[in-house]
Amino acid sequence: MRARARGFWGSVTTIVRVLVVGAGAVGQVFAHHLAQAGASVTLLVKPKYRAELASGLTMARLRVGHAPQRERFEGYDLVTAPHEADGQRWDQVYFTVSSAALRDGDEIAPWVSTIARVSRDATIVFLQPNLDDRALVSAVIDEARMVDGMIGFLSYQAPLPGETRFAERCMAYWFPPLSPCAFSGPEARVNAVVELLQRGGLPAVRRHDITRTAPFPNAILYAYLAALESQQWSLRALRSGHHLEHAATAAREAMAIAAHRIGADTVPWNARLANSPALVRMALRFAPAIVPLPLEPYLRVHFTKVGEQMRLGLRAYVEFGDAEGLPTTALRELGERVHALPPAS
Repeated sequence: MRARARGFWGSVTTIVRVLVVGAGAVGQVFAHHLAQAGASVTLLVKPKYRAELASGLTMARLRVGHAPQRERFEGYDLVTAPHEADGQRWDQVYFTVSSAALRDGDEIAPWVSTIARVSRDATIVFLQPNLDDRALVSAVIDEARMVDGMIGFLSYQAPLPGETRFAERCMAYWFPPLSPCAFSGPEARVNAVVELLQRGGLPAVRRHDITRTAPFPNAILYAYLAALESQQWSLRALRSGHHLEHAATAAREAMAIAAHRIGADTVPWNARLANSPALVRMALRFAPAIVPLPLEPYLRVHFTKVGEQMRLGLRAYVEFGDAEGLPTTALRELGERVHALPPAS
């Protein structure tokens, strides 16, 4: 059931009610554009963040060749525990937390089951990238309710170290061209999600089945990010020596494991092409001059924050590969190099 409001000339319009779980770099961007679409947005956050979020947020959309476009984001509701979302009717629920937040040790975190119950038949928009995340969540949430999503934007808490263009703290984000957020699942639910996001100005498209395509770019991303972290987040160091070749080998192992996991006969050609060390080296050389954000500090700060998610992801590739007798040597070595690093300051 949706809330109803009087529109122009007294006509009745429906208001979509959305619960966004998490209000970090991903959650704030989705919530902001859902609100711009006219949705009633509620953020589920930890109690320690309530006071900080109560006064509203400053968003800064980054644009190539232009100054950031600043906007205030206010008017959302806040809850600090899953049970506080009970007693309301929800249309869509976005899981924007990290893969690590889904877990309580080796079990699913209790909050997931609570949200599944209190949200009743609401669409669950599932955005977590790790290989075993969906199976974990679908054990307590009916798959007929789930829309799978793949994030297509970059976002971070600004300013980054050394960044001087922002006079105040804000959430900076960029929609790269030709990189919309992609969604798949039950047709009516996917259409409702995509239409709402598009109405709010967030690039979004429907895909046939991203559960069979997203694992490959995720495998490449994790391998190269782990290699970058092993080089203290230095793009120059990553480009030197044989680090990219080692990362490419680990990515090939991860993609083969992902293909086996989803029952695919081969790794898609475009994923194999994207894993070319020569192309990656060229992209790393020119990307800092093209993207409208300080790339190296962004990668270091953002992916250090989700470091536990990355380690869980690498571990899952190794465990699945070992269980199926697939090569994991490069993945294991990469994971060991990252594990041996001193704690991030």
